[in-house]
Amino acid sequence: MSCSSTVVTPPKVPVIQYRTNQSNTSRRQQLENQAFSLLQACTSFKQVVQIHAHINRNSIHQNNFVATKLVSRCFSFHNPSYATRVFAQVPDPNHYLWNTMIKGFVHAESYEDALKFYLKMVNHGSKSNSFTYPFVLKACAELTAFEEGEVVHGQLLKLGFSSDVYVQTSLIDIYGSCHHIVAARQVFDRIPERDIVAWNVILASYVRCDLVGIAKELFEYIPGKNVSSWTTMIGGYVQVGDYRKALEMFRRMQIEGVRPDKMTIVTVLSAIADLGSLDLGKWVHDYVKSNDIEIDDFMGTSLINMYSKCGSIDDAREVFVGIRLKTITCYNAMITGFAVHGLGEEAIKVFKEAERTGSGIDDITMIGVLTACSHSGLVELGRMYFHSMREHYGIEPRMEHYGCMVDLLGRAGQFDEAMEIIDSIEADQVMLYALAFACRIHGHVELGEELARRMTMLDPTNSGLLVLKSNLYAVNGRWEEAAGVRRLMENNGIQKKPGCSWIEVDDVVHEFVAADDSHPCSEEIISKVAELSEQMKLFSPRELLVEDMRSTM
Repeated sequence: MSCSSTVVTPPKVPVIQYRTNQSNTSRRQQLENQAFSLLQACTSFKQVVQIHAHINRNSIHQNNFVATKLVSRCFSFHNPSYATRVFAQVPDPNHYLWNTMIKGFVHAESYEDALKFYLKMVNHGSKSNSFTYPFVLKACAELTAFEEGEVVHGQLLKLGFSSDVYVQTSLIDIYGSCHHIVAARQVFDRIPERDIVAWNVILASYVRCDLVGIAKELFEYIPGKNVSSWTTMIGGYVQVGDYRKALEMFRRMQIEGVRPDKMTIVTVLSAIADLGSLDLGKWVHDYVKSNDIEIDDFMGTSLINMYSKCGSIDDAREVFVGIRLKTITCYNAMITGFAVHGLGEEAIKVFKEAERTGSGIDDITMIGVLTACSHSGLVELGRMYFHSMREHYGIEPRMEHYGCMVDLLGRAGQFDEAMEIIDSIEADQVMLYALAFACRIHGHVELGEELARRMTMLDPTNSGLLVLKSNLYAVNGRWEEAAGVRRLMENNGIQKKPGCSWIEVDDVVHEFVAADDSHPCSEEIISKVAELSEQMKLFSPRELLVEDMRSTM
């Protein structure tokens, strides 16, 4: 019996050589240029390491020109730690190298490291320039580090960079991100010639602060609005829950001939999902397909969420199957979609597929899995996944995971185990409410009262809590106590938040709020409801059952 082995040869990297008949200066220049060209052409991090070895061998690793390119390639292959090692080999880094490190950390979303390197740069005595500060301020904005941003702003003023348009735009962004809209507006108003980027950043700042009315007024004044301007405004309405205005803005955008991009479509799909407008969602999906917009993981996840929330889980599944390169966000959306539709087994199948593909199970995945088990009564399976989170998936359970387990156990009537979880952590209102609602379903009034007492301590004026407490008494026929809770609400001026629902008829979404008669067809609707109510009173439950049986024959 013979055996053979295959030797895998790593990709060859040209050896950096030089001719001996050249001067030392020109030889080093040639080496540096060769290294730069090789780094420019490399296609993997393994090649970067090999080229770095040759750079070290030829003693050009301390050259700022070479080190800057090497650091840049390290970040492009997502290896900031190696970039830091390369940087440490340069005894006197110039501002190009410092800027590349700060920029690399920002692009890698390592914002704290970016600020640490900026501080090192200042302490080192290296001179910053106008290209340094947009990235430093970006890091401050992402960390909502207002005080640090103010310090950087002060340094900008001293160094004379505050008039640079990119720096000014970055200052607006950080103040807006930190909800200091007055400071953001002051910077904006001082810009002598504002470009569309500056307009869009101040618009986004108002939106972040939920000042959508002021943002709308500002929007109308923006010269040369681009797709980002429109998307920001649509997103603002979605953020404050005014989905109809978000869709109106989208329609107006199309009328004015502005072509939506992928971000616009995703934002609009979010509004449609919350409205539950399936026909409109399908129209947007058709628009995506007819305009050859790629349905990647980002777009696909939004479509899955939209179809799931609009009640068409089959359409959601079709989108999911059609996504070529699925990320964990796609799997999470599909798992959650199946979960809320009570299709627990289908959700678990998708979860197992995500495991097989190595997509990277995260805490959101486990919330979806536990929700699926809860809504489908898969108690043992849910318990198994919950207890294996740390050991098998390396995920530390958060409040949401504990809440899913309490909901699962409460729905199954296993109140003792649910209370063990609640007593072992600092349970929040959502968790207590979930178990209290289960108490109402199972008629467990005593535990429901105890949970209501705990919730009252957390939020004494919660109208939903008091209504739940009243219903707990009513479901057990304790009418006097139920009425007492209602009287307490009236005496303290606590009103139940009105219920709200939507229905789509002929491509128009109609909104209904309890005790609101502002709908143009209110009289006809109320009359029809009264008519149906009277007809229902004519039938006993048994007669209704007989009628149902006849209708199916």
